[in-house]
Amino acid sequence: MKEIKNVLIVTREYKCSRNPKVGGTGVFYKNLGAELVKRGIAVHVFLISKYTFDIEEEGVKIHSVKDIFKANPLLELLRSFTGKVKALEQIHFKTYLSEKKIISDKISTWIKKNHLHFDIAETHDFDGLALSIPKEIPYVIRCHGSWSVLEKYFGYKKVHKGRVFCEKAAFKNAENIITISKYNETINKSLFAIKEPKLIYNGIDEKFYRPDENAEIISKSVFFLGNVSFEKGAETLIKAFIKLKGIHPEASLHFIGNPNHYPAYIAENIQDMETRNAIHFYGNKSGAEIVQLINQAEVVCFSSKGENFSLSLLEVMAIQKPVVCSAIDSFKEIIQEPVNGLIAGEENFHEKISLIFEDDHLRNRISLNARKLVESKFGIDKMVDETVRYYEEII
Repeated sequence: MKEIKNVLIVTREYKCSRNPKVGGTGVFYKNLGAELVKRGIAVHVFLISKYTFDIEEEGVKIHSVKDIFKANPLLELLRSFTGKVKALEQIHFKTYLSEKKIISDKISTWIKKNHLHFDIAETHDFDGLALSIPKEIPYVIRCHGSWSVLEKYFGYKKVHKGRVFCEKAAFKNAENIITISKYNETINKSLFAIKEPKLIYNGIDEKFYRPDENAEIISKSVFFLGNVSFEKGAETLIKAFIKLKGIHPEASLHFIGNPNHYPAYIAENIQDMETRNAIHFYGNKSGAEIVQLINQAEVVCFSSKGENFSLSLLEVMAIQKPVVCSAIDSFKEIIQEPVNGLIAGEENFHEKISLIFEDDHLRNRISLNARKLVESKFGIDKMVDETVRYYEEII
């Protein structure tokens, strides 16, 4: 079996010093790239972002080009206009395909100019970016969560038709696909008719995300980690917290992540000042800051309406905190109630949180089991080992 020596990651998201505010996919590829480098594998990232730059971080060489549509106002105008007129739909699709062709040409020019060679490339499913990978490079698509999936299964609105078109075209051409959970595999098989994908669960660094025995826990504190949005269940948790305050007046609610419009939402919709003052927004935080804050939590809630998979959930479980999760398939794939967490419906989050507050034995048991599960099944070393073996099978 041929040894993997050079890997190319083609992505619209990669967390680095020049591009710090990214979602889970960007964090995933940062972690994957760094771990591959530790194994002696050279990693280059071809990034499409807001900026043009070349940097090296944690041994990973990052080449970023400006978003094609943003860099070309005429192409952006054509994309926008044709997307609004049904009769111009085919032109709209061709505009998106031309964007992929431009990216492909840029990748080929960059490779030739720098005398690079890659054994394999990896990219994400959203935007159909696999269409941009030069044909001579074997590649794999990892299903982090396409626009097609977000629209059909998670209720996202106003998804660009060109994005969905490119995603379908990319999957139609793809031979090598990684799914990140059984649920993720099921919905992608249904939507794109993919065959024989490789299931590799996402992994986290359980040595970094770990409990701090000296941390001072904020009594009756409820934490939320992630983008503070309707889709992630922010309103569900706020409504649950109002009910919770009636049972536990000393309770407090803490949001870690981009707050969006929710500070204003709180001011407009909660009249009781005591309840309003018990809700805190910390904004986006670094990994180290997240570990410090979550260690202060008594319980952490994941009230999302839809997820392919959640790295944030694994991070919190690794910090050995009790979690209460919404009753969606991807969470139920990880959480076994009442062994390593609790599952709640939209109307009874406050009841499940109260159980954690009131039962020390339950809280301690599920916290310990949560950490054990991550160590045994969702560590980053396991994920990277399985990824490299799959790369080797492909080439």
